[in-house]
Amino acid sequence: MKFGHTYLEQLENGGFPQHWVESAISYRQLKKCIKRVQKELAELGLDASTLSQLLKEAENERLAEYSLLSPDEKQQTGQPFHPKLLIAVDEVTGEPLDAHLSPKTKEYLHRLAVAQQLTDIRITEIDTASSSLASDSPRRSSIDDGDSRSIDGNSSPRARRMIEVSLTSDTEFFATLQSELSGLAKLHAEEKAKLSNEVRGLGRAVTRVTDPERCSARKTDLAKWRQVFEMYLESNIFFATNELDRGRNKSAKAQALLLQFSDKLQQSGIVSSFKRKESVDALEQFLRLNMEILQSLAFQEMNDLAMQKILKKFDKRTALGVKTTFPAALKTSSMPQDIAKAICYQLSSELLPIVPQLDDYTCPVCFCVSWKPVRLRCQHIFCHRCLVILQRQNEGHCPLCRGDVVMEADSLSLDPSLMNFLKKYFPDEVKEKQKQNEIAAGVDLYGEAYADAKCCVM
Repeated sequence: MKFGHTYLEQLENGGFPQHWVESAISYRQLKKCIKRVQKELAELGLDASTLSQLLKEAENERLAEYSLLSPDEKQQTGQPFHPKLLIAVDEVTGEPLDAHLSPKTKEYLHRLAVAQQLTDIRITEIDTASSSLASDSPRRSSIDDGDSRSIDGNSSPRARRMIEVSLTSDTEFFATLQSELSGLAKLHAEEKAKLSNEVRGLGRAVTRVTDPERCSARKTDLAKWRQVFEMYLESNIFFATNELDRGRNKSAKAQALLLQFSDKLQQSGIVSSFKRKESVDALEQFLRLNMEILQSLAFQEMNDLAMQKILKKFDKRTALGVKTTFPAALKTSSMPQDIAKAICYQLSSELLPIVPQLDDYTCPVCFCVSWKPVRLRCQHIFCHRCLVILQRQNEGHCPLCRGDVVMEADSLSLDPSLMNFLKKYFPDEVKEKQKQNEIAAGVDLYGEAYADAKCCVM
């Protein structure tokens, strides 16, 4: 199936809001516009193969130029492009410098060169030394070019000038595409703002059901939400972090990973074990938010592909080479934003930190929570017992940075604020670590048998 049909089908059946569909790139309309450009060029004898030959650089000079912007112009947001097709002619005779053009085309170009009284023809000088177009200069200006080729192929010096071939269909094409991209940029900005507000609202909801200051130990869902976010981070739904597979995932892969995450949540039984109904509502909102991000990603991918395809078709039909020059000429503010990247960053920076993850507070020696955390002078944190063991082994260097700071640690190195934080946000892990420390202390006093001993009353 051709891309145009596939693209239209995906827009109609993709579940996108109607105003999204109406804002999408009109691939078929642009394709019709390309046909008009092709027809307009063909009537001048400038088909794709002829233009391709003209636009090729020969002996460090160009016999034709096609640009969207002149060197002295800077594209401003919202301003239309003014594409220019310029072809070299002899300054004296007005004859085209390329000997392979058809007689009809030569005659047309010659008439452009000599009919200076025509208001819709503008003659632009060119500095062949830099091979760049000059700024809008007076209509009849020109300069000598000692390296220009003659019509018959001889290398005798000939001065030349560039005449502008008036086209209308290409201006229509770029005006349409530019307008639609600006509309998409505005749509994406609105959608980003909407999703951003949803993230902040979800953050407030999660805070209400996990904040130890607001919830008693019996009413908090802190541990359950930690499991949810831990599974979410491991899923890498929108962005992969593997060594061989890094960067943003395609929408199809992201959809499969989001489905796997949802299934894993159901199988874990977390939803049914929530203590508060607000947590169930917040989780549904979280999943719905991810679906909206996924939908935005799919819509963006479709329009990105449509732009690439239509520019490629324009080049294939005309040989004017705009596939790279058009995106480069657009201002960043005129391009649609990457919503998935922006919202995922907001999720990771605003929502997920509401529920601290254990991996961020584990001791690098025992890989358990850093209970009674000791902060060394190098700012690395270890649990109290592991640090004592290091000192007993006369190991003075930090296991992480190798700084000679271990032996100088004492009771003043304890971090009381972090200790209170761990007790508040990781109560179950702290209790488990305290039990382990008690058993380890008993082993130190009574030997290995203490670890397996059971309490009994004589």
